[in-house]
Amino acid sequence: MAVIPMPYSPATVARSFSILDGVTIQGVLYQIIWDPKTPFAAVIEAAPSVIDGDIRHKVVATLELQRRSQLEGVFVRKFWEEQDVAQIEGIVVDGAVRDVGLATFVYETIATKAGVILLSDNEQYEGGKALWQHIARRSTNLKVFILDTDSARYYPFDGDRICYDGESIPESEIWSEHPDRNKHGVVLVAESVNGKAA
Repeated sequence: MAVIPMPYSPATVARSFSILDGVTIQGVLYQIIWDPKTPFAAVIEAAPSVIDGDIRHKVVATLELQRRSQLEGVFVRKFWEEQDVAQIEGIVVDGAVRDVGLATFVYETIATKAGVILLSDNEQYEGGKALWQHIARRSTNLKVFILDTDSARYYPFDGDRICYDGESIPESEIWSEHPDRNKHGVVLVAESVNGKAA
C-alpha cells in the first residue's frame, strides 16, 4: 500500500532525486521529484519549511512504481524493447491537494519528462478506474491503450491498437467485477504522445 512518507530534507532531495517539473496549486509551488533507480516519484512543496524543528520539504503525493521483467504472459523487454516501463503500485495524494488534477499531472510528468511507459496494476478500485478514465479523456500529453497480458495483444486484439479515450472501448473489455477475474490480465498503458522524454 502506498503511503505518504515523512518530509524530505533539502539534502535528501538534492542527493536522491531529480526535479522533473513544478506546478502551482492554491498559490503554493510544488515540485515533482523522481528517483529512477527505485523507481519512485513524489510531489513536494518547493520551499522547505520547519517541520518538527528541522528544515524539510513537505510531501503531498507519492507514486510507487515497480519494474517487472514479466507481466502475466508478457515479457516486458521483448514487448517494449529498449523503453523504460514501470507498473504502478499505487498513488497517494494528500487531501489538501486532492481533486485538482495532481495525480494526472504526476502520471504525465513521469511519462513525458522521465520517458517512462506507465502500466496500471491488475487490480483496479473505483478511484483507479476514475483516474485512468480521466487521463484517457482529458490528457493532451498521454495516450492510453488497453493491453491483454494473457494474450500479449492490444485492444481490439487483432494486431492493431487503438487509443482509449475513456469511452471508446467497452468497460467490459477492460475491467471485471469481483469475484469475476476474467479481465485480471488486462492493464492500461499510458505513453507520452511524443513517444519519448522531453
